[in-house]
Amino acid sequence: MATTPYDTIIFDLGIVLFDWDEPKDVASLAALPKGAMREMMNSTTWHDLDRGLLPAEEAYKIMGEELHIEASLVRQAIDAAASSLRVNEQWAELVEKLAAKPGLKVYAMSNISKEHFEYIRTLPFPWEAFTRVFTSAAAGMRKPDLCFYQYVINETGCNPSRTIFLDDRAENIVAARSLGIRGEIVTEHERTKEGRIYRFLRNVVLGEPIALAEAFLHSQSGKLDSIYSEKGVVFKDNFAQLLIWGLTDREDIIYLLWPDGTRWKGSSRCSSAYDDASVASSTDSAVVLNDKARVGKKSHPLQDGLWNYFTEKPVGTTETFPADVDTTSIAYLTIPQEHLHRVADPKLVLDAMASNVNVDGIMQVYFTEDRPRICAIVSVNMLRFFLKYGGDDLDLDTDPRLAATRNFVINCLVNNAVVNGTRHYTTTESFLYFVSLFFDELRTKAEKNPTKNANVRQTLKRHIFRLMVQSLGKPANPLALAMRVRAGQVFGVGRDLLKWEMDELLVLQEEDGGWPAGHFCRAGRTGAVIGNRGFTTAMAWRILKDYEREVIPTDRLNR
Repeated sequence: MATTPYDTIIFDLGIVLFDWDEPKDVASLAALPKGAMREMMNSTTWHDLDRGLLPAEEAYKIMGEELHIEASLVRQAIDAAASSLRVNEQWAELVEKLAAKPGLKVYAMSNISKEHFEYIRTLPFPWEAFTRVFTSAAAGMRKPDLCFYQYVINETGCNPSRTIFLDDRAENIVAARSLGIRGEIVTEHERTKEGRIYRFLRNVVLGEPIALAEAFLHSQSGKLDSIYSEKGVVFKDNFAQLLIWGLTDREDIIYLLWPDGTRWKGSSRCSSAYDDASVASSTDSAVVLNDKARVGKKSHPLQDGLWNYFTEKPVGTTETFPADVDTTSIAYLTIPQEHLHRVADPKLVLDAMASNVNVDGIMQVYFTEDRPRICAIVSVNMLRFFLKYGGDDLDLDTDPRLAATRNFVINCLVNNAVVNGTRHYTTTESFLYFVSLFFDELRTKAEKNPTKNANVRQTLKRHIFRLMVQSLGKPANPLALAMRVRAGQVFGVGRDLLKWEMDELLVLQEEDGGWPAGHFCRAGRTGAVIGNRGFTTAMAWRILKDYEREVIPTDRLNR
């Protein structure tokens, strides 16, 4: 599947591709009564001039009579305004680049009289970049007349659903959209390189987002750090690294602090889990390496399976930090088979989780008694861990150890309990993302045994779709937006429903190929939000790669 769904772009001329300088003949404009220029441009006479129904001199005479001024003053004022037009070099260059892209056709469509178009054609704009220029004078129609748009569609043979129309007037955009064309209003800010429309054309239509994202991830190998987004404080953690690893299958771009103290740094790998040069001490790392004594390089099997969120001295929280269930679950869900020898038997860890419950029987977030916390999103990842390593006999519908945690997750989903995030996560998209992965894993399991986990699977299916539909089209930070798209993609929502989200996500790609950090989780004690450019970029990359390769069947929603 092509990255961009567009093959035709139609530009307005005027304020979109040209700028207005200070008029050289200020006196001619000043000679008009106050507000006269606006009144003329909104008159039916002006519209007839645009449509080529009146020659310019006759139109000037009529407008002069309507304003009780000489026709010569009207002509001089309009000529003075026209002469102040200058080419916007930045956009002219962009039009040339767009026209040079194979398979993409670029047109212009403008409300302009025959006389004024003859003048504007003398300006140093790359007119050859347009396959064709449609003027209202030549067509005898003007925007926002629907017949003008239909005429352009018929003449070009373009598919409205694959066409972008850029204009500075809302009524013209509404008309285009009513016919299925993607219309975008171009404001003064949008015309800058930082503006959304400019970035949309550069990234969505012209760009190579997959290659740029890959280049970014490679260039930042071993440096894909997390950040407290509001404070700008950068730190290193296992959690984001594991999530990046899971999305990219690239262990060479991440770093990790394993539970036994082994360090991975970018593409640097140790040959043994007990390589002295790669083992961190609890003093060096300032995180709790599961309180174990490393005597004779032997460790308790369970402790080698409990992962810590941080890889170095904790930032934004207590001086020491215990292992947590969320990082541990994500680790076991991510680690490939060939690396499982580095960690404890997953069943030992599952037993530790199942015995670490609160008064309601819900499994808790930390492997320590002094932090009694539960979190619906963490619970989702725990259930995913159990589903993967709990054995063929595991049935989430009936397993008594998991009943309270299962019900907690389902009730939170059914009742929109996580619409404002949780203590540990900032957005509903974080919940939507992980619960969609959970559903997809249940769906895969059902291919072998459709009766097991059936109630959980069907409940998730019904309410994830509802939550997904509720979230569509809503503004979100970059990482939350990526999580929403990925959740929909994995769940089986058609790309047509995610079109707005996909375009918005692509617009956010920055010039270095990466995406902004955004945020998805937070420090429980302070509420400080946390994001990671590497995680956002890895997720956007995975979304684009899977769409390109069509690895996610479009009928998955029906399974």
